Amino acid sequence: MLREFPDSKTPAGLYYNPYFANLNIAMPPPLTAEGQVTYAAGNPKPTVDQMASDVAAFLVWTAEPKLENRHAAGIPVMIFLLFGTVLTYLAYQNIWAEAKRKVAPVGPLNPDKKAKRNRAKGKAGIKG
Repeated sequence: MLREFPDSKTPAGLYYNPYFANLNIAMPPPLTAEGQVTYAAGNPKPTVDQMASDVAAFLVWTAEPKLENRHAAGIPVMIFLLFGTVLTYLAYQNIWAEAKRKVAPVGPLNPDKKAKRNRAKGKAGIKG
């Protein structure tokens, strides 16, 4: 909008905000000058961008202060789950390996009952 109207001015009592629809809001910028955020001695004087970044990082930390601990605990948990999955798969293979080989056909497809099946078809008048 400033490109289209370079002479436009922000009205009194309003503040310029490029992210707002009409570029003007009533809330003043929260960080405007250096020194609004206190840093330990020996650090260089922070800029407004650095203060904003630090305030945002602090707000994330206050929302979930144990997030780093949960992330650190996640790696051993994933290793444990992977190990458990491998053990479970090997146990499954060991237990069911013989049982799967011993499966015998049952019911109407059983080759041992072919004669009985043919007699039943003959009595019913079915050719085949």
